[in-house]
Amino acid sequence: MNEQQQLNLNGHKELGKLEMTKEVAYTLNGMGLLAFFAFGFFFISLYTLFTGNIGFNYTSGTILISVALFIGTFVLHELVHGVFMSKYGGKPSYGAGIAHYILPYFYATTKTIFTRNQFIVIAIAPLVVISLVVIGIMAAFPSIAQWMIIPFVINGSGAVGDLWVTRNILRYPKHVLLEDQKNGLIIYGKETDKLVNISTTGFGSRFCKVFMLSIVATGFLMTIAPITLDILGVESFIIGPTNSIFTIYEYHSIGEGFEFGFFPMTILSISAIVGLVYAIIKSPKTKNVQAD
Repeated sequence: MNEQQQLNLNGHKELGKLEMTKEVAYTLNGMGLLAFFAFGFFFISLYTLFTGNIGFNYTSGTILISVALFIGTFVLHELVHGVFMSKYGGKPSYGAGIAHYILPYFYATTKTIFTRNQFIVIAIAPLVVISLVVIGIMAAFPSIAQWMIIPFVINGSGAVGDLWVTRNILRYPKHVLLEDQKNGLIIYGKETDKLVNISTTGFGSRFCKVFMLSIVATGFLMTIAPITLDILGVESFIIGPTNSIFTIYEYHSIGEGFEFGFFPMTILSISAIVGLVYAIIKSPKTKNVQAD
């Protein structure tokens, strides 16, 4: 810590650390997946508004362009963080990692200490800036609007962690100071300040954990099921009504091979129901207090 930082900390003590625990990683994974589909729905609505189209038409270069946009979005997201760190006197450095082998992430960090409001601006800047730029491009150039789905959705779902941090530091008074680290934030406050209890076992955390695990488990089972059904000599296997929005899974034997399909929206709906049921069941029971 340099002299300027020490000077900035005069009158402040270290209250604690906002860390990326395993439970937080599970929660953010689940919330990120939900945000992915939410931003996807929002994009389709904007796309139809600006172009009048309800579908997408991609060319043979789709894969290459998609990969470039996918990687570029993550890079741009962190660069925007870095630009705003620099605006407030920081010298950003960049990297990547995987939190608890669960949550892959890119990061921009600096040793500079920021005020609470400065850090909030740094945290939400990529979501605001990139979203507005993408919407502007869609409005100005409808012919390439379809390509904006990747930066819009990836940036939006990737900002879940930034919003989680923002939500938690807003619970502190505006005079607190924050030091960014790769795996969390150090929070400095006055002698009279107390560390806010950041719960990772609430309703949202329980829901997201089971929601995400349900999707992974369902996807895994539906991927290996065709091999098992083929070995058993099953000719046809369907879960749910045929040719319906409620169809969950279809398998058909065809000659020397087989074909199968599963329906993402149905899987998401089932996983959401399972997550809600689990979260409700595991909610703390309230005790009735009888008056004397």
